[in-house]
Amino acid sequence: MPGFPDILDAALRQRLVALGVRPEDVEERFVRGTGPGGQKINKTSSTVWLRHGPTGLEVRCQAGRSQVWNRVQAWSELGAKLAQRRDDAAAER
Repeated sequence: MPGFPDILDAALRQRLVALGVRPEDVEERFVRGTGPGGQKINKTSSTVWLRHGPTGLEVRCQAGRSQVWNRVQAWSELGAKLAQRRDDAAAER
């Protein structure tokens, strides 16, 4: 059974679990970046793309040149979007 990436800290893992995120429901891909940043960003697959299957939420992170850093940021952003969606649904009720 696949788990969360090892690079995520315990607090982020706990937050994702509390939100009901299962690692097998998240598709993770590494793609080439676009835009300014010179050859480095355009030649390496440092951009991280996540898609949460049950909700259809997508996150794409290419904030830095490091794939590891972008990966942590993408998972964190996915958690934030899921929390926002949960809070919006609760406020609507």
